[in-house]
Amino acid sequence: MEALLVVLLVIAVGLLALIVVRQQSAARPGLPVAGAALDPETLLAPVREQISILQRSLNESRESAAHTQGTLLEKLHHVSDQNSQLWEQGRLLGTATTQISTALQGTGVAGDWGELQLRRTIELAGLTEHVSFVEQEHVATLAGVARPDVIIDLPNGRRIVIDAKAPLLDFAQAADAGKKQADALATHIKALANRNYSDIVQGSIDFVVLFVPTEGIMASALTSRPALSEEAIKQRVLLATPMTLLAMLRAVQFGWNQVAQAENAAHIAREAGELWNRLATFVEHFNKVGNGLRTAIDNFNAAAGSLERNVRPQARKMRELGVTANKELADTPELAQANRSVAWTD
Repeated sequence: MEALLVVLLVIAVGLLALIVVRQQSAARPGLPVAGAALDPETLLAPVREQISILQRSLNESRESAAHTQGTLLEKLHHVSDQNSQLWEQGRLLGTATTQISTALQGTGVAGDWGELQLRRTIELAGLTEHVSFVEQEHVATLAGVARPDVIIDLPNGRRIVIDAKAPLLDFAQAADAGKKQADALATHIKALANRNYSDIVQGSIDFVVLFVPTEGIMASALTSRPALSEEAIKQRVLLATPMTLLAMLRAVQFGWNQVAQAENAAHIAREAGELWNRLATFVEHFNKVGNGLRTAIDNFNAAAGSLERNVRPQARKMRELGVTANKELADTPELAQANRSVAWTD
């Protein structure tokens, strides 16, 4: 802006000189030029006004540029702070990931993690231990003793074997993590198929469930090796994540609920039959009481008649012979047979 102002000043001075020259040329030779036409103040007034305007504009531009520069610098500092925080969080996340990877590479941690996830899934499905499933059941085989992680009991007496030994997880190589996970699953599928749980576990169905503890591991493995699930089925191994296994176990729980309802209905029927038998026995005893009352009334009426016919006349004769007494013999009316039997009709 300052260079522009200098250029404008030079142009203004040049224009002023040009005007003076033209006015001198237009005047007649030998005559003095009029003072008003050559007044510098009049000629430079417009130029000064424009220069003032340019100076104000230049000052405003400087102030705006300084404010913008300050704001931009503040934002750059803020972005720098955020980048530092993100870098620190990334470093901590990398450290945690490395720790998880190291922990899961242990001999028993991966399996324990898979068993824990499997237990939570079973609890969400609502199954009851020792009723619809058992854990770590020892099964005798020719080669020794096998111990499946979980065996699900079905209502029809069949059983489902579930293996929760998660394969080795490798987070260190992100580029080929899916391939490594798929290869690890394939190796575990083959080893699981060779155990022949369907032959050694009595009542087991024709396949064993391989529980993969997270959906991400399964997705990564199948993305790298889409035919892995089909390969597993051919070896009588069914891959299951928490969501798919939960759906399967919910169906099992529904079957157990139906069995429980059927058992309750049968129990109610048995109890109802027993109630009917006991009620019939009670009615028999009740009618016997009624029959006993009827017999008692008949005997009472017979005794009353004998009293009126035989005893009372003899007593009168004794009074006639001079026997004195303070009381008179009261009448003994017969009782009506108002009792009735209880009869049940179908």
